Amino acid sequence: MYVILFYDVAQKEKDNSAKIRKTVEKYLPRVQYSVFEGEIRPSDLKRLKTELKEASHKELDSIVIYEFDKPSYTKREVIGIDKNESLFT
Repeated sequence: MYVILFYDVAQKEKDNSAKIRKTVEKYLPRVQYSVFEGEIRPSDLKRLKTELKEASHKELDSIVIYEFDKPSYTKREVIGIDKNESLFT
């Protein structure tokens, strides 16, 4: 399974961006400051979602996850430096 995940967390009160970043980095490579993408096993994705629900503040944070059965169903274009080039070579 292929996943693209990004988040936007509140940094005024209860800043937990580091906790969320570290949680996601255990499962997916980072391609931008708060954007991650890569292959993940369904069981790991389930675990990641559970950990993110515990780490985030649902009234302040936003985490978006796109799930694809295969990365071939997507088109990826990068303008500038591709920080995740190794996934597609």
